[in-house]
Amino acid sequence: MTDASQAQHGDSHALPVVALGASAGGLEPLEAFFSNCPDSTGWAYIVIQHLSPDYRSMMDELLSRRSKMRIEHIEDGMRLEPNTIYLNQPNQTVELVGDHFVTTAFGERGHRPPMPIDALFRSLVERPPEATVAIILSGSGTDGTRGAQILHNADATVLAQAPAQAAFSSMPRSVLTAGAVDRVLEVEEMPEAISIVFTMGKKGRGALTEMEGSASQAILKLLERKYHVDFSSYKPINVQRRIDRRQHLRGLPSLEAYRVLLSEDANALEELYQDLLIGVTEFYRDPEAIRILRKDALDELVERSDDDAPLRIWIPGCASGEEAYTIAIELSEALEAARLDRKFRIIATDVHRRSIDIASAGIYSETSVAKVPAELRAKYFIQHRDQYIIEPKLRQSIIFSVHDALSDPPFMNLDLVSCRNLLIYLNEEPQARIISMFLFGLRKDGFLLLGPSETIGRFGPEFKQINARWRLFQKASSRRVLDRNILSHQLGSATRNSERAPVTSARPAPRRNAATNSTFFDMSHREMLIAGYDALLKRYAPSSILVTTDGHVLSWFGAASAFIDTMNNLAEWTVDEIVHRDLQFPIKVGMERLRQGVLDISSREVKVDMGGGRLRSVVLRIEPLDQLTRSRLMLVDITFREASETDAEDAPPKSAKPISFNEDVLLLTRRIQELERDLRLTEETLQHVTERLEASGEELQASNEELQASNEELQASNEELQSSNEELHAVNEELVTLSTEHELQIDKLSELNEHTDTVLRKLRVGVIFVDSDLRIRRFSDLVGAHFLLEAHDVNRPLAVVTPKLSFIDLPKLAREVISSKTSRNAEGDHEGHHLRIEVHPMMQKSTTQAEPTTGAMLLFHGIDTTPA
Repeated sequence: MTDASQAQHGDSHALPVVALGASAGGLEPLEAFFSNCPDSTGWAYIVIQHLSPDYRSMMDELLSRRSKMRIEHIEDGMRLEPNTIYLNQPNQTVELVGDHFVTTAFGERGHRPPMPIDALFRSLVERPPEATVAIILSGSGTDGTRGAQILHNADATVLAQAPAQAAFSSMPRSVLTAGAVDRVLEVEEMPEAISIVFTMGKKGRGALTEMEGSASQAILKLLERKYHVDFSSYKPINVQRRIDRRQHLRGLPSLEAYRVLLSEDANALEELYQDLLIGVTEFYRDPEAIRILRKDALDELVERSDDDAPLRIWIPGCASGEEAYTIAIELSEALEAARLDRKFRIIATDVHRRSIDIASAGIYSETSVAKVPAELRAKYFIQHRDQYIIEPKLRQSIIFSVHDALSDPPFMNLDLVSCRNLLIYLNEEPQARIISMFLFGLRKDGFLLLGPSETIGRFGPEFKQINARWRLFQKASSRRVLDRNILSHQLGSATRNSERAPVTSARPAPRRNAATNSTFFDMSHREMLIAGYDALLKRYAPSSILVTTDGHVLSWFGAASAFIDTMNNLAEWTVDEIVHRDLQFPIKVGMERLRQGVLDISSREVKVDMGGGRLRSVVLRIEPLDQLTRSRLMLVDITFREASETDAEDAPPKSAKPISFNEDVLLLTRRIQELERDLRLTEETLQHVTERLEASGEELQASNEELQASNEELQASNEELQSSNEELHAVNEELVTLSTEHELQIDKLSELNEHTDTVLRKLRVGVIFVDSDLRIRRFSDLVGAHFLLEAHDVNRPLAVVTPKLSFIDLPKLAREVISSKTSRNAEGDHEGHHLRIEVHPMMQKSTTQAEPTTGAMLLFHGIDTTPA
């Protein structure tokens, strides 16, 4: 390693490594890559190919023409050195442990072919990411994809050959589809990109993926217009990486061409939108984090929770729902361990509608639930063939909803918020906005779980840290603090969004300290007006409840709050759910009167149980709020009647008509008769539909059994075909590599033959090769021209083809040389030319015989180039 390299990389552990994976069609890109690589960079190159075990690879000879670096075949225990190209050998898996290679034989080939590229990439994850670059070149299959994902998640750099340039694009496309590529490049551009990464570290990676040009901004604007999601809140590097990925998967040469496609093709825009919404989740992701959450948060919530108050949990960015179900399982287990029958509600939200639909269905593959412990999988899942369905009771405890955590209001009275690995994709200001919303929605002593790489920033004083590694926090105060700067920015932007002209930048203009003067004035005026309304209602509004004829409670005023129970905030605000049970009957009677068009004011006296055996008399005055049309709202005025008050004082106003019990019974009886009539009609209709469904069900059952049998047969055949296909892929890759090397070898031999003929021609020497049966195997051009031999004379006897020489019997001389295995000479004149003939024995390999045979080589000196 050069001094400069040592200064740059420090010690041997930081030796930069470039790992290249290639398969079918990989020879050409490898030659192009090393043709553009400097010879003294101080890097180590590891090339992994799919090689045939029956053929010695000539890759070292071929690459030596393109690079002056040392080329070595990897041996077990070999030490990694700079400025060296390392090549794998057939039937071996190569791993790098520290700075030494460890090789393992493939062994017997199973149903799945070995994945040597994946194996090497996985072993590189322990190396410093800033000194590791993985490259995927041409090849068929998916080898290298899983390893590239692991390296990419470890922050190492992954490059892929542009699929349009690759002879076989399966491997580059596979790693592109997996989203594990930092950059897609032509092979000739890769050495320069690697130099930037090794020189600048993470800044170099940023330079490779920096968002630039108006095309990217226009693409983000298309997404915002269609899906109402502002991706300017996301980190530009992540956004641009996915835009580049989709561009290359579409095979387009530039971002501008991709922008044109997105503006014309709604399906392409939908693909990009789904790709940008990073849905990385799984059951029991980071099991240690789930264990800490259960021990330090869920168990404590279960222990301190009230029997009547369900636990409320919010999971923003839930993707396809695996984490929501994981927390639901752990919370159910915690309640069962404590022998408590308490309710809980998990609100799982995501901005992506398709992910919410998948989560709501609650159906997962066998691979998806592999991390769920076996006993929990049997308890909370129902297996149907190769799929697992969430147990219905557990599913009913979770609400899945489309919700944008960046712009929609937060949920309230939360005991836990689990938001893992969402903040890392956002810029600093959106991160603060979301943390502020979590703080606003959490109860005192509520918990907040973030991803291991995320922090709560300036809101640290509002939380107590429970676990530093897994970022578990507990709200330390009962204050609901919503950052006023964020609130004013949202209000201001809401106003501007509806009025502003089209913008040319996808990123919002820099915001000042809080908002403009006019925005601040509008917000202050709005707050003052709301405060004024509250004061007026408190002073002048009677103790009453505002109800709709559908039974929804809109609001309540004054002392009426004593008859309202909103502790269960998940319940709908209806008369049945939140109004005191002793008041429900008269209110429902009033609702029925209003539904039948009776608009007069009515009243009645009711005994209300205030708890502890205390009864209070109250007078309900029910008044429709609109006398002109069929009323949809009514006001239930509540007046307390004290025992000391006189009958005259506590009698209802004359405008209110007292309602007798008989009138209530008559009204409700009429309503019951209507409902019974509707019920009978519904039952008759349902019976008819049920009979039709039963008949259809029997037909479908028979068809289903037939389809199931056919499906099982097809599945078995598919598995066999898949196994055979993988084997054929591996064999095909080996054959393509072997064919390419053979073609180069043939070209090399043809060139060598031409050179040999040229030398013999200059020396005026002709050559004939014969086998042990004295049949001609080959002859030189000079002999052919002198003795008038043609290509069809090959394999003909020497005695038939060559002319008779007066001074020697040529076939006899050749037979004596083959028998004695000693050389013989002869000289003489033939048709005016003096010839000197040398006959030498030759060992020849035969494809039909195990042992080599003896042939002969005949040299003719003094041949004139002009035929005799």
